[in-house]
Amino acid sequence: MKMQESFLKIGDDYLFFRSNEMLPNRETLLFVHGLGESGLCFQEVFEDKRFNNYNVLVPDLIGYGRSSNSETGNYNFDSHVFRLSKLIESYQINNIILIGHSMGGDITTLLCKEDREGLIKKYVNIEGDITQFDIFISNQAVKAYEENRFNEWFYDEFINSEIYESFGKNYRSCRRYHASLYFCRAETFLSNAQELLKRNTSLEGQYKSEIGSFYCDIEISKVYCYGTKSLSDETVDFLKINNLNAKAFNDAFHWLMIDKAEEFYDFLFSYISK
Repeated sequence: MKMQESFLKIGDDYLFFRSNEMLPNRETLLFVHGLGESGLCFQEVFEDKRFNNYNVLVPDLIGYGRSSNSETGNYNFDSHVFRLSKLIESYQINNIILIGHSMGGDITTLLCKEDREGLIKKYVNIEGDITQFDIFISNQAVKAYEENRFNEWFYDEFINSEIYESFGKNYRSCRRYHASLYFCRAETFLSNAQELLKRNTSLEGQYKSEIGSFYCDIEISKVYCYGTKSLSDETVDFLKINNLNAKAFNDAFHWLMIDKAEEFYDFLFSYISK
């Protein structure tokens, strides 16, 4: 599949995205990346010929990747949802298969919630936050900010030590994540980490995630994908208690679509072909 690179002007910002040739009347796969990430985490989809008959659309959210040169400084989730809606509108897409990873799962859950026209037909959530038990990176970021040491934590402890030296030794996905982290804006990362923490700890009761509540209410065909080396036991219990369709990838870490690329894209193609 031939990959194209483009920008869409939205207000004062330019949203960068990768795509194949976008043709009318085809189903569109819209991929949304996570915190600190870029669309590079989904690059394998462009190498898989099985998806040649779909539109494939992979943006870098504003403040991340090649969309990092933001002028507005507006990075909240509602703004991300608005810009994704504008991207959808620009191509007049009406048959969407949505795939969101990590924070991208939170944002795509909100996009599903706002889909009044029924444009989204299927939804694949890859370890998006649905409980309060899997937001340890956001917790670290917010704690460092409250201690007035966010930049030190972000560049030294997180990017170089935790991601590159620690996780990067065991998971090749973290080497790619390390590269994307250098393109994202630190203030975007912090802003979105703060919102992740807030939205996933705001409810009363055993499970406190507003996003998790929204995800349960989504009525279209949906599946939650997770790695057995990554997701907390409490979130696995949440999936079972709420009878949510889920697919576990054995021995996979958080970026299962990279570390288990063949297995994940086999599953994705099977799921969307039903």
